[in-house]
Amino acid sequence: MHEIIICGDDSAFASALSSTLSRSFGARDAACHITWYHDPAQTLSALKRGQRCDLLFQDILFGEEKGIRFAKLLRERKWDLDLVLMSSSERYAVDGYDVRPLHYLLKPLREHQLEDVLDQFLERHAPHILSLTTPLGEVRLPIADALYFEVYNHVVELHRRDGSESSWRGTLQELERQLHAGRFVRVHRSYLVNLEHISVLGRDKLKLISGDMVPMGRSDFSGIQMALAAFDRRRSL
Repeated sequence: MHEIIICGDDSAFASALSSTLSRSFGARDAACHITWYHDPAQTLSALKRGQRCDLLFQDILFGEEKGIRFAKLLRERKWDLDLVLMSSSERYAVDGYDVRPLHYLLKPLREHQLEDVLDQFLERHAPHILSLTTPLGEVRLPIADALYFEVYNHVVELHRRDGSESSWRGTLQELERQLHAGRFVRVHRSYLVNLEHISVLGRDKLKLISGDMVPMGRSDFSGIQMALAAFDRRRSL
């Protein structure tokens, strides 16, 4: 269960954000509990009382009081939480980066921006072990060891970094539901690739660090390029 706090003085905005977050976490088969506080003082008091917070959505402006000061206080006290700063103006974005936010969002928020935030957040908190339910039982391995999956005639073939392979009956759709969002990308109607292992992105194929060449649909190039860029940004945080 991920503990989320929304800190902002607009109750209607907080309610809408809470609904969107609940829906988006649910779509990712992830559980969350969301608490709203209308100002930084309330949030600080809750944290001092021991309330856990994994992800804080912090509005920057509170009348004359800037939420960025509160964000800096959180970092000074070394509270272990991911921080998303929100504002209706870009003017505070530069100051915001001093507190190492997970993301900086401009209001009004767009749902696709929140999707990116949640992908980053869940990727940072995802287990390092990949666990797949198959007809043969549970397949477990370090995520970094999975190069790519190939599905042909309802047979899933897992290609590992050490050159070994495993196969079982299944479909690409079943496989996608079990994989971590933001880590694996479909590059072809029959292939899912671990973004970590892509070394060269061509127009009709890509090369993995292992030397394997994987076919790629030409129409998928832009989507794969964006997924790879987002993955690289998450790793640099």
